[in-house]
Amino acid sequence: MSNTEAPTVQEVAGMSIVRRAKPLLGTLVDIAVRAEDAQHAQRALASAFAELATVHRLMSFHDSESDVSRINRAAVGAPTRVDSRTAEVLRAARCLSVESQGVFDCTVARELVQSGLLPAAAQNVVPLSGDTPADPWSLEGDLVVKSMDCLIDLGGIAKGYAVDRATAVLAQYGVADALVNAGGDLRHHGETPATIHLRDPADPGRIGSATSLLNAALASSATSGLNAKGTSAVSALIDGVTRLPLPLGEGASIIAPSCMMADALTKFVLAVRATSHPLLDRHRARVVFYRFAGP
Repeated sequence: MSNTEAPTVQEVAGMSIVRRAKPLLGTLVDIAVRAEDAQHAQRALASAFAELATVHRLMSFHDSESDVSRINRAAVGAPTRVDSRTAEVLRAARCLSVESQGVFDCTVARELVQSGLLPAAAQNVVPLSGDTPADPWSLEGDLVVKSMDCLIDLGGIAKGYAVDRATAVLAQYGVADALVNAGGDLRHHGETPATIHLRDPADPGRIGSATSLLNAALASSATSGLNAKGTSAVSALIDGVTRLPLPLGEGASIIAPSCMMADALTKFVLAVRATSHPLLDRHRARVVFYRFAGP
């Protein structure tokens, strides 16, 4: 869409299809809804984008006033109160870290800062040495307490959560169909399946596969990333166990009941290099596209 602020309205078979796109979550978020009344659909879109903006504000590593930045600035042992939505994502990240035996780890922000893929944080970022606590941070209710000077980044899970929240808002408005697309993290709600075309991570100009989505979520991740110099010599995806970047040129797409879990599990699949795993089964997720670059 050339104008990311103004929605487009199309009338089809007595229903209004309203679509709008806005830059959020580090990407362009595109939402399309189908409803009987165009004005009602536009109100639903406005509320969904407001929720997306709130999640972005709460969990951005780049925003100095976000919950994440306040946690990262906090002294070891000092409690940081966060929004209930941030707490929900942190709780999911902690559970997935345990279930994946540390492969998924939201404290890999330190390595991303050191490689130039995230901006320098408020505190000094130095290499870790010696033994580190098994749990670098804890969560009790909405209070986060660090047991070591770690850096948290929710970029591997928060975008999917934001899509879930926006979809929930649209469902509350009773629209017939809705599709929220945040740069490849999608969730569908409604009556009519959506056909999703998946790009090949090794050749983004080529469609690698297509799949159907009905009242489910799909997320895609690829092992590429731009550092401060605009180059992609190192992947932005880090194995939480080895603390090393994953090989470039690989990608995965996963369908799951929630976009938050689909988003996080793409990172796990790429790290363990497996298209089937008990962790996927546990979360009713499945791989629909996978690109393996080699040894």
